[in-house]
Amino acid sequence: MGFADVAEPTGRLVAPKVDEDKEEPEAGVVKDLLSFGDVLSPSWVISKGLEVAFDFNPVDEAKKLIAGDWAEYAQCAKAWKAMGDFCEDLAENIKAGNTALDKSWNGNAADAAYIYFETLSKDIAEMKDSFVDLKENYEKTTESVWNAAEACGDLLQGILDTAAIVGLTALAGASTSFTLFGPAIAAGAIAGEVVAMINMWSKLTTVISELQTAINGSVALVSGISSSIENKAIKFPLPGKSYDSPVA
Repeated sequence: MGFADVAEPTGRLVAPKVDEDKEEPEAGVVKDLLSFGDVLSPSWVISKGLEVAFDFNPVDEAKKLIAGDWAEYAQCAKAWKAMGDFCEDLAENIKAGNTALDKSWNGNAADAAYIYFETLSKDIAEMKDSFVDLKENYEKTTESVWNAAEACGDLLQGILDTAAIVGLTALAGASTSFTLFGPAIAAGAIAGEVVAMINMWSKLTTVISELQTAINGSVALVSGISSSIENKAIKFPLPGKSYDSPVA
């Protein structure tokens, strides 16, 4: 007896892809997080301004702090959704086949088979909830990274804009050093900008610290959900023994 599937589970298992041209958080991660420093190549003047306030390049340091292939991470959310849809379709197929089989097979073995496939169908269907939880968790983390990247980009732009002012002022002070007053005036003029740059860097590190806390929480949640999926799989019903039909 043949059974016609009511769904096509394998059609759900397609490679996830983030469309960078669309306005969505995961696309933003690709555009902003991985490229916010590309247009911020410090000129000599900006480099001079950064030297006054820092002993490191804040652009390079920020990239290190928030490093990671977040585009691939964003695609995982789509993969978890595909797995959830696969479980739903597979459960529907088992349920439909079990219903069809029940109409043409009677007896104790038939009753036991019906209960087995009914339980299996429900267990697989319930697994979709776990994959949905994973999908939502990955989406939430991706959005947090996107927001942090956007904030970091704004703060870095502010730091470099201010560094340009500091560099130009310091350069002006150096060029008028023969007056004796030039360097002193320049030092006083850039004091406020230097403090502003340090404050912006402090805000940036706070943003990244908060992001790291959120990611740590996400990792713990993913670990718990993964364990739940494993436990459900282990508890899947298995036939007690093979069945040999007496009339076969």
